[in-house]
Amino acid sequence: MATHRFFIKQIDHASKEIEIPGNIAHQIQHVLRLKKGDRVIVLDGEGKAYQVELTRVDTGAATGKIIEVGEVKSGLNAHVHLFFPLSKKKKVEWILQKGTEVGVYAFHPFISQRSLVQSSAMSEKRKTRWESIIREAAEQSGRNRLPILHKPESLSIAIKIANVSLNKVIAAWVGEGNRILKDALSDTRHLVKSIETVPSLGLFVGPEGGFSESEIEALKQTGAETVSLGAHVFRMETAAVVFPALVMYELSDL
Repeated sequence: MATHRFFIKQIDHASKEIEIPGNIAHQIQHVLRLKKGDRVIVLDGEGKAYQVELTRVDTGAATGKIIEVGEVKSGLNAHVHLFFPLSKKKKVEWILQKGTEVGVYAFHPFISQRSLVQSSAMSEKRKTRWESIIREAAEQSGRNRLPILHKPESLSIAIKIANVSLNKVIAAWVGEGNRILKDALSDTRHLVKSIETVPSLGLFVGPEGGFSESEIEALKQTGAETVSLGAHVFRMETAAVVFPALVMYELSDL
């Protein structure tokens, strides 16, 4: 049986024990039915993995003894940064969950001219909720590291961030009738094979009403390429998962 894996950020690296948070302790005791003496893998989300033997499993609390510490890599051929518009609660949560499962490296929510949500404010409650969804999806799908969740920005700021920090930027656009994703990724495949570091790739998905002409022009002016995702028009939240999944497939990460 596979060893259960959990992400815990607050780890005292000098300690020989790990205090397991209440929500994870509840899962360990009441869902997975693990007991004292069972072993689990605890990941800090940043590259370290701890083999832990449970020493206490009580209601709402659990403790484990660190048996072994190791390093883990992302295991990805490319770091995919997904830039997507803020939208209704269920849509955003679905994107975070499914995007994590397919291998998105970082999430960048943004506000655009036609996005359903026009405020970039993110409460601590919402941030905690989103991080919890990402963590649970990462545990379920066997990710070695937690995807990064960036704070929402305006589209103009998001474009600047992508332009200065990523190797390549691609935007999915219904107005692009000629260029397909496979063509746009040809040079990225070369990067994957030729450089030691993992290349970074920014993917932009437009809102329910699509990108405006001026937004597409702003993307193109910074060197972003536009591609078609096929003959059918996807919902925003569908495109936000299909787009990175297709990229991961083309780069042999799926």
